[in-house]
Amino acid sequence: MSFDQLWADLAPVGRSADSGGYHRHTWAGADTDARAWFTEAAAARDLDVRTDRNGNLWAWWGTPGPGAVATGSHLDSVPDGGAFDGPLGVASALAAVDELRARGFTPRGRWSWACSSRRRAAGSGCPAWAVA
Repeated sequence: MSFDQLWADLAPVGRSADSGGYHRHTWAGADTDARAWFTEAAAARDLDVRTDRNGNLWAWWGTPGPGAVATGSHLDSVPDGGAFDGPLGVASALAAVDELRARGFTPRGRWSWACSSRRRAAGSGCPAWAVA
């Protein structure tokens, strides 16, 4: 599946008809729908989706565990946030899975595609994630 197809599925989720901005408030309506989209998209790629104790979603390619290469972003937004904030990283990460597989790549270690439960996890953004 191409990035454009992934983006077309996600882009309408939480978009305001009035302002054109996004309203994906953490743990509410559109954020929940976006998290379901991530889970379905990851499962369609045969990635093992798990939720950690903080509510972050992890889509594993290989055995889950420490020492993984991880990428991703968040799906929630500030009120009237832009389309390409966190969701761009999430859709791009899933598109990377498709591209890597199309090129015959198989990871030698643990790889994970993540979707954080909040825009600013632990107050400093996604780098605060710990793969465990």
